Amino acid sequence: MKKILFFLLSFLVGIGMFVWVLNLVGWEQVKKIIFSFSGQESLIILLVTLIIWLVGLWKWQFVLHSQGSDYSKKTLLRIVFSSNAITYLLTPTAIFGGEGFRTYALHKKTNIPWGKNCAAVIIEKMLSASVAWFFLIGGFLSFLLLNHTLPRQVALAAAVIIGALSLGLFVFYFKSFRKESIFKLIWRFFGKEIKDGHITQEIEREIFTFFEFKKKTMWQGLGIAFLRYFLIFFRCWLLMFFLTHQVSLLIALSLMSFLYLAYSFPTPAGFGSLDVAEAFVFSSFGLGAAVGVTFSFLLRGAEIVISLVGIIILIKLSFEIFSDNIKKFFQKIAPKR
Repeated sequence: MKKILFFLLSFLVGIGMFVWVLNLVGWEQVKKIIFSFSGQESLIILLVTLIIWLVGLWKWQFVLHSQGSDYSKKTLLRIVFSSNAITYLLTPTAIFGGEGFRTYALHKKTNIPWGKNCAAVIIEKMLSASVAWFFLIGGFLSFLLLNHTLPRQVALAAAVIIGALSLGLFVFYFKSFRKESIFKLIWRFFGKEIKDGHITQEIEREIFTFFEFKKKTMWQGLGIAFLRYFLIFFRCWLLMFFLTHQVSLLIALSLMSFLYLAYSFPTPAGFGSLDVAEAFVFSSFGLGAAVGVTFSFLLRGAEIVISLVGIIILIKLSFEIFSDNIKKFFQKIAPKR
């Protein structure tokens, strides 16, 4: 119940931010820009977004394959699209939240052991975080290079997010390369101990096996993660070019950084936060706040279209899992009759 209330509250906050920025820049101006955007350009942005999702699927499949688990792309695609739709539309932040369903669905549909299953999700997330760190740093440095200053509130938010991510990545890689338990460190912080045979030990074995500096597996995984983030950067550049005919790579990199800064704010699909962030960046570069709102509107629209496909798959997949659970329940109690 608390999660539902938090989701509704975050959604209402997002609506408030969206209405505020829309009143500030003018709906008529935004609507004019949207209607000037061609159908062909919309399809290109939608296609690039779909490719980004498919590269994400490839990244997850690569991690599973490295663990010795290899399943059909159709099964994994259904789970990835479902979990991504949950993350984007049904959780307060647009960058994580569907991992629980992904882990559960994968276990139910493929019977991969929980240890490997959970490890695969963590590995996949750490690959993404590692590459995202470079794009975030590059984006904010690009903004400073072009504008020479950041508003205090924006600088503080950027410093907190980058600082927390940097610390987390440093601890993770330091412990992983030394094959020292990360979970024990976390458990001790809460005053608890991990006993032998605990599932976290199996998870860490999988993580340590994957993240070995001398193994090409880790570097291949980082390469796939880089490809995905490069495509996200390319989509930002392409959409900016369609709207403004501006070709600056530094501006596009700044747009991408503020996109993830907005996604870190607890509003579903970055609703409101993304519009405010991009309006600020576009106006800072003299490209117009209304164009920034349109940029976020079109970007979110492409994500929502594919997420809705994911929701349809989610409904069907959830029904299948529910039916399988019912069948297994009756199979267990049948001999007792």
